[in-house]
Amino acid sequence: MALKDEMCSAMENYIMNAPSDWNTITADQLKKEIAAGDKMLILDVREPGEYDSGHIAGAVNVSVRELPARIKELPQDKGLKIVAYCASGIRSAYATMFLRVYGYNDVRTLSHGIREWIAAGNKVER
Repeated sequence: MALKDEMCSAMENYIMNAPSDWNTITADQLKKEIAAGDKMLILDVREPGEYDSGHIAGAVNVSVRELPARIKELPQDKGLKIVAYCASGIRSAYATMFLRVYGYNDVRTLSHGIREWIAAGNKVER
């Protein structure tokens, strides 16, 4: 099977089997998991300038546009919990789908992005 066919099949499978929450996590849920010490990668998929203006503590910045080219920089443990976020949740939804299709099986997107994180009273690093 050609790579294009494999990717289309994987995307079809992802969409048909996505949970009702579409692999999202709320700001409150994420804060609780961080406080509990859950092992995870927090992935900021915004552009570097956006990241520099304020990001969740410990987040790694790989813009969604660069994600395919930089995929090898991510941990190779496909079971690692990954939470992707952007400004509003749109770019991180694309990143989440890409990572799931790529084989990472515990990837979620921060619902409403960093805007919701800040609105919930959480701090950001600069």
